[in-house]
Amino acid sequence: MSAEASVEVKKVVMKTIVITRFDPDKDEGRRTQEYTIPVEEDWKILDAINYIKDEVDPTVSHRWSCRMAVCGSCGVMVNGGQTLTCKTALTNYGERIAVEPEVLMALGDR
Repeated sequence: MSAEASVEVKKVVMKTIVITRFDPDKDEGRRTQEYTIPVEEDWKILDAINYIKDEVDPTVSHRWSCRMAVCGSCGVMVNGGQTLTCKTALTNYGERIAVEPEVLMALGDR
């Protein structure tokens, strides 16, 4: 009798991340760029952006600091809603995810 080894096969899940970008040295205005990447089940939006920066396109730039949803530096708009990339799971979204900078309102005294 031979013992059969049990091999767990992980299904590769792909998502398309659409990042709104702007480089003042090259671009006249905002532009979008799409990245279709393999993602892990437990990834946050931040993990996908870091994967793109580390493995696909090192010109992608973003802010993040504490990775604990405390500092707020990773705040962006995802599919039109404001969120923290370190806190928000990719599983909350479908196959296509739009990531844009936050729209900030300027407040001041008169």
